[in-house]
Amino acid sequence: MKTQKFFVPGPLPGMNEIIAARGYRARGGGRYERMKKLWNHTVAIHAKAAKIKPVGNYCFLTFTWIEKDKRRDKDNIAAGKKLVIDGLVEAGILNNDGWSDISGFDDHWDVDVKRPGVYVEIKG
Repeated sequence: MKTQKFFVPGPLPGMNEIIAARGYRARGGGRYERMKKLWNHTVAIHAKAAKIKPVGNYCFLTFTWIEKDKRRDKDNIAAGKKLVIDGLVEAGILNNDGWSDISGFDDHWDVDVKRPGVYVEIKG
């Protein structure tokens, strides 16, 4: 099983930011769609820059979430994995984000005031 790694500078939006942006959709704001498109594209750019190769049909993902402090809850932070995974699909690294494409996830957290973001490790 091959392992590939890359970093996405952040911090990425968490569940609270995603929910807040989603609420504007009902009023025609499209804020969630813009946020999702921006982060999907950002992830795709960083994955391609790191020369991440397509993994085929089945992989395991490890996320190391780097925050500038401990203010956000871990479950809030980890919601950003949806944006990362969709970005990997956009980049052509994952075929899709379904059951036959991803075997599971592992999340870790750390603090670094100067370099928040997420390290993504793909085993597949």
